[in-house]
Amino acid sequence: MEVELKYLIEDKLAQERILQDQYLQETMQPGSYEEIHMQATYFDTAELDLCAHKMALRVRFENGEPVVTLKWGGSSENGLHVRGELNIHVSEEFAQKPDIEVFAGSDIYEEIAAAAGGKELLPLMEVEFLRRQLMVDTGRSIDVVSLDLGQVKTPQGSSDIAELEIELYSGEREDMLALGSRLAAKYNLKTCDISKFQRGLALLAV
Repeated sequence: MEVELKYLIEDKLAQERILQDQYLQETMQPGSYEEIHMQATYFDTAELDLCAHKMALRVRFENGEPVVTLKWGGSSENGLHVRGELNIHVSEEFAQKPDIEVFAGSDIYEEIAAAAGGKELLPLMEVEFLRRQLMVDTGRSIDVVSLDLGQVKTPQGSSDIAELEIELYSGEREDMLALGSRLAAKYNLKTCDISKFQRGLALLAV
């Protein structure tokens, strides 16, 4: 299960300063800062069967390492996203032609197999961005704070990404929410209830 807050960062100065925030620096776990180049392709059937079942399947290269991710169900309100998530490291060959059989044996397998109906998975959109992230330990929760800058790309157009995500790694959800409120007030962040995938669907007019 993934639990995260998502914010839009419209102020370019805030984009440069937010990860240097004094509170984040004081609570950051030593050595946790990293930069990850993310290059993802989302797949679905020609009839968008997975999308119709509120599922999103992507293969993402994270600093060159391919990972297939399935997200499903859940909710989003006031920037808080809660949904099912399953990640599996895969080969580069799989990344070129993904197959839902990789999820065999998981609790979600029968559901995704029924949704896909044995149909071929085709590329739908691409998402590319640089993620700068760190982990903070407030004493009540451990959270991953990520700044994502890049683009969603579809055959019908593209959309810029400038987002801050705060994902609950462990501990109390209320503490993560308090951290989000603190940063949002200081840097004039706007809550965002749509995912990068949903942004791409809007461009595709799906």
